[in-house]
Amino acid sequence: LEESAMIDGASVPRIFFQIVVPIMKPSIVSVAILEAMWIWNAYLLPYLTLDLGKYQTVSVAVQYLKGGYGSVDMGAKMACLVLAIIPIIVFYLVCQKYIVSGVMAG
Repeated sequence: LEESAMIDGASVPRIFFQIVVPIMKPSIVSVAILEAMWIWNAYLLPYLTLDLGKYQTVSVAVQYLKGGYGSVDMGAKMACLVLAIIPIIVFYLVCQKYIVSGVMAG
């Protein structure tokens, strides 16, 4: 496809953005979903570097729902976990059509 576009007179940026990127879109979206999950669930680096009295990520906030002497309010913890999962699920649902189209094309 690239060579036929080059023979037809397309420039390199046009070949890249009109031929290569649409073919690679499912792969790009899959990597974006995995990276978003990795970044969203980050625990160690924010725990070590952030001022926890002022800033907290979702993962660190869930960890602090544990009470004294190991007691855990499971209702509050599960509700917080569901709220933490919702953005990644929405992102996946928005990007799902690109993954399915890539599987169908492949």
